Amino acid sequence: MDEIVGVAPCGSLGSGYPPEALKAALDEGAHFIGQDAGSTDMGPYYHGSGQAFLPRSTYKHDLEIMLTQAIERNIPLIVGSVFTSGARDQLKIGAEIIEEIAREKGYSFKMALVDAELDKNALKRRISDLGGLASLGPENELDADIIDRCGPICGQMGVEPIIKALEAGADVILCGRACDDAVFAAMPILKGFNRGLALHMGKILECGGISAVPCDLAEPMLGRLSRDAFDVRPGAEAFKCTPTSVAAHSLYERGDPCIQPGPGGTNDLTDCTFEQIDPRTVRVAGSRFVPDERYMVKLEGAEFIGYRSIVMVGVRDPIMIAQFDHVLEEARARAQKRFPVSSAGDWKLAYHAYGRDAVMGSLEPDRDFVAKEIGLLIEAVAPTQEAANAIAMFVRGTLQHIGYPGIVTTAGNLAYPFSPFNVPVGPAYRFSVYHLLPLEDPCEVFPMQLVDVKN
Repeated sequence: MDEIVGVAPCGSLGSGYPPEALKAALDEGAHFIGQDAGSTDMGPYYHGSGQAFLPRSTYKHDLEIMLTQAIERNIPLIVGSVFTSGARDQLKIGAEIIEEIAREKGYSFKMALVDAELDKNALKRRISDLGGLASLGPENELDADIIDRCGPICGQMGVEPIIKALEAGADVILCGRACDDAVFAAMPILKGFNRGLALHMGKILECGGISAVPCDLAEPMLGRLSRDAFDVRPGAEAFKCTPTSVAAHSLYERGDPCIQPGPGGTNDLTDCTFEQIDPRTVRVAGSRFVPDERYMVKLEGAEFIGYRSIVMVGVRDPIMIAQFDHVLEEARARAQKRFPVSSAGDWKLAYHAYGRDAVMGSLEPDRDFVAKEIGLLIEAVAPTQEAANAIAMFVRGTLQHIGYPGIVTTAGNLAYPFSPFNVPVGPAYRFSVYHLLPLEDPCEVFPMQLVDVKN
């Protein structure tokens, strides 16, 4: 086998993609379909609650097209991080959807389910035996209390559990939380292709047409891996890859532009080359995998911190805007007196001033800019939803009629885009498990179940 071809229908399962572009890519001799179905990008709520980011119907829509193409072409379908966090309950829902499609279409095949959710008691014992885990961000050590406050805790699998499923003869592989690139690199590595090139190609394919021009997450992408390089291009004629677009995505989501850490080692892109070989195709060479001395996987989990309530208001008064920080802190001080921690529990209040510094916060470089109008998001997190609602509405009411030097808007300082003003968001979470777990066997915390799907 001199080359292997993989196709990614899109960069995010459930977001949709053009079926005709997918078919065009598959017609170039695809050996497998790979699809990423999750991420931490959606924030901690989905990892803490174990909920999927998108409605079930959207996942079924996209999977039905993929499964049909895979079955008709007799090639594997590999889906990673089902759905969003890769938690066990979502993996089960993914299996239900696949079986539902199979019944409706009359398909029969072998499906592998690769679980990524860890048993919490077993994890506590591992941490105790290891004397702690290295953190990739959280300042506090990962202990039993944090684990108990978390929702599902998942490991981010590498290629090995997926290879195991392929070796078992699975036609469809649904994985819990998985490294995005591993979904696409597993089959090439099984077939003996270069690990560094396979992982780099997976990195380009996993976000679909984000590495194309124009960039589009919903555009199918094709990767063709040979022994010393790989080629990438979009499925649709209206899109193309360029050395700049592919190199730019190679630098995506990493602290070091040339180093991509992952399970078992790092991919070193220092010596990579990017060559335009035709108007729509880029060839990449020089990727090199450097194994670690000890195999480790990243753990992900989010702990419950209370209930969130928000109020969105508009501010157009230039006099108020000129002294905005002072006004906001006065409202905070009044809320602290009204809701003392001793009676209301530990609560937090945050302001997000859109039009000024809500996106960048303290990192905003243009500190002298005076906004013409501000969209102010008031956010309260408290031990109960009732308390969060009360704090958010108290702050809103305080800002509505608070006085400040030069005030002329005595009828009210705020404009409201909708009624009711308060939006109870529900449970709130924060990422607190982002640690490295050493493994003796890359598959030891990723059990596999084989299912015979029959029509």
